[in-house]
Amino acid sequence: MTHPATVYSLSTRLLHWSMAFCFIGAIVLAYFVIWVLGHDHPQRLPVLNLHWVLGLLVGLLLIPRIVSRLRGPRLPAVPGTPLEHRLAHYAHLSLYTLMLVMPLTGYVGTRLPTDFGLFVVPSFKDTALFAWISQTWNLNWEAFEKPFDAVHRVVGLWLSTSVVLLHALAAGYHQWVRRDGTLERMLGRRQRR
Repeated sequence: MTHPATVYSLSTRLLHWSMAFCFIGAIVLAYFVIWVLGHDHPQRLPVLNLHWVLGLLVGLLLIPRIVSRLRGPRLPAVPGTPLEHRLAHYAHLSLYTLMLVMPLTGYVGTRLPTDFGLFVVPSFKDTALFAWISQTWNLNWEAFEKPFDAVHRVVGLWLSTSVVLLHALAAGYHQWVRRDGTLERMLGRRQRR
C-alpha cells in the first residue's frame, strides 16, 4: 500500500523558495530605491537593474512552477473548514496572478535593457513586437508604457506587498497556532505522528 506524500517534492520546494527570494527581493529593492535612494542617486540604476533581474527570474521560474503545480502530485489538504480551503485557494491564485502580472508589467514598462552580467535582455521598447505594436496602433513609447508602469507601481507597492505578507502570516498561523504541519511540507520536514 502506498502512502500519500507528506512533503512537497524537492523541485517544488526549490521553485517555491527561489521564487520567494526573487519576488521578496524585488519588492525590497523597489522600496529601497523609493525610500532611500530617490531619483538622483548614482546607485539608483544599478539597484533598479537588480530589481529587474529578480523580476525577470520570477517570470521565467513561473513557467516550471505552473507545470509542476498542474502535473505534480497533490498533497492531501490540511484539515480546515470549507471557508479556510476557499481562502487558501484564492490566496494561491492571487500569488500566481501577481507572479505573472508583476514581471510582465515590469518588463513591458521598462525603457532600459536588463543586464544579467553574462548577457543583456533588451528593453521591450527595443523589440520587434513593440515596433509592430507602435506601427499598428500608432502609439509612441510614452503612451504605450504609461498604463503598464502605473499598474506595476500600484500593484507592486500595495497589493504585492500585502499578499506576500498575508501569505507569510498564514504560514506562521499554521505553524505556531494550528500546528498542522503546513510549513513543514514546504520545508521538506516530514510530520511526526
